[in-house]
Amino acid sequence: MQSNNPMFKKVGFDATYTEPMTVSGAVNKAVLMTGVATAIALVFYFYCLNLGYINSPAMLGAVVGAIGGFVLALIMTFKPHTSSSLALPYAVLEGLFLGGISAAYEYRYPGLPLIAVAATFVTTFGLLGLYKAKIIQATEKFKAVVLSATLAILILYLVQWVMVLAFGNSIPFLFENGMIGLGFAAFVAVIASLNLILDFDLVERSAEYHAPKYMEWFCGVALLATLVWMYISFLRLLGIIRSN
Repeated sequence: MQSNNPMFKKVGFDATYTEPMTVSGAVNKAVLMTGVATAIALVFYFYCLNLGYINSPAMLGAVVGAIGGFVLALIMTFKPHTSSSLALPYAVLEGLFLGGISAAYEYRYPGLPLIAVAATFVTTFGLLGLYKAKIIQATEKFKAVVLSATLAILILYLVQWVMVLAFGNSIPFLFENGMIGLGFAAFVAVIASLNLILDFDLVERSAEYHAPKYMEWFCGVALLATLVWMYISFLRLLGIIRSN
């Protein structure tokens, strides 16, 4: 019962729950949360664009959404039963984060967020089709590789944030617009996308193991987290390509 998505952790389930989760229930929750996040993102996105000055309100909203979403994600990770009440507030905060980031990118690279959205959903449905057709499966080796890559990326981002906040510098080359930065951005987008395979697998396995009903919300949060990561990864990749 493992996934490289940070929202998922090893959990043992008791088959005596009277109302276990279902795959369709988890999918419905994920769709609902994605819809809420999208609606909030669009409202904040157009609000920022209509102001005529982007950086301050957009980045403030993005920071508030990112920090708030991270805090709620941590709570749900360690206390999955809180997902039933925290999942929708999490979706709202993620929408605020997405709207701010998208407005900033739209201001700098007109039309880029729409392309990133299309890339995210095309990739999602493509991977879902490959998973359902059993062309790509979440084998133990596959999980180990994706998990290791994800942890490495997480460590790099943590080091980058510390360097920026503490020293005003960044990791050389990786977070720049050169060829190395482009390659790293492409690698991150691929790993973010492959998270979906493990998430699909865990949703199915959780249902098979009769996970409690609140796990539908927990799985929905995890899937939304992956979609957000994919979108931001595509946005950054496309931004580097456009800037070059």
